[in-house]
Parts: sequence; structure tokens; C-alpha cells
Amino acid sequence: MPSTTRTFFNPVEAAAVKAAVKRAQTGQASQIGPDPALHSQDTELRWVEAVLRHRLSLNSLGRPVSIRTKDDDTHPLVADGRHFPAVALSIPFADRTLNFLATYDDRRRLTFDLIGPCDRCGKPVPTEEINSLEDLGDYLLQTRDGLGGSPRLRTSPAHADDCLARGD
Repeated sequence: MPSTTRTFFNPVEAAAVKAAVKRAQTGQASQIGPDPALHSQDTELRWVEAVLRHRLSLNSLGRPVSIRTKDDDTHPLVADGRHFPAVALSIPFADRTLNFLATYDDRRRLTFDLIGPCDRCGKPVPTEEINSLEDLGDYLLQTRDGLGGSPRLRTSPAHADDCLARGD
């Protein structure tokens, strides 16, 4: 039976897989320090980009990594919020793009989810919470114990109206 696991990774994915394997072998996550600080509301999109760049250790790869950032008009920044949009981030590569959604969780911590098609309705929804390079590696290797566990999956307003995956 042929493997369905993707084995050719771009430099970001290769670093993520390496970090995930190291965490699995040692039981220790890499130490990256506190998130960058927000200095002004005018730079919020750049700040969210800086936090993702920091959490995924992208500056340590020794090569530029492009991130596109914009407001996401579908998802709220805070659960049950309507006033401020979440932030959509994309990291483009030659063969595909990793799409993220930045929102605040119920503890008011900025968190990132990979966006992918819903298994039931096919709409782009938060599918997996990714807050470190190791998390991304686990996702790519499909080895994470709680894979598919974004808390925002069931509450995403992006689901089709009749989607069975949508819940309270």
C-alpha cells in the first residue's frame, strides 16, 4: 500500500518536522521566550505576523519567509465578538500555501489555527491549533495525539449553514 504521507518538505516544513521529532525524542519543547509586544493599535497586523514568526521560529531559518497578513471578515477576533475581525495569515511556498487564522482563545491568549477544508461541508475552517514549530511538525507528520483538535472548528461561522460539523 503506498504511503499517503508527504515526504518532500519546503525549508519551513523541514524545520518543523525536525523540531517535532526532537520534541518527541527528548520530551522538551524548544524555548523561544515571550511573544513580541504590541506597541500601537496601528501596527496590529504586523504584530500578529511577528508573533506567528516568533512562535514558528521563522527568523532562525537563515532565509526570508514571506507572510501575508489581512483582516479576516468571517471570523471574530474574540469568541462571540462581532466588533473586531480575526487575522488571516498565509505563508506561500512554491507547491502550496499554509493558511492560518489568529484569534484569542477563552483565556485571552493569541492563538493560531491552520485553515483547511471542513470534512463535511468543504468550507475553509480552523482545523488544527498550531502555536509552535513543533506543533506544525506534528501536524505535517500526522503524529499529534489530539490531531484535528482546534477548539474553534465547531464554532467557525465559515461552515455551510447546514453543516453537521457546526456546533455550540
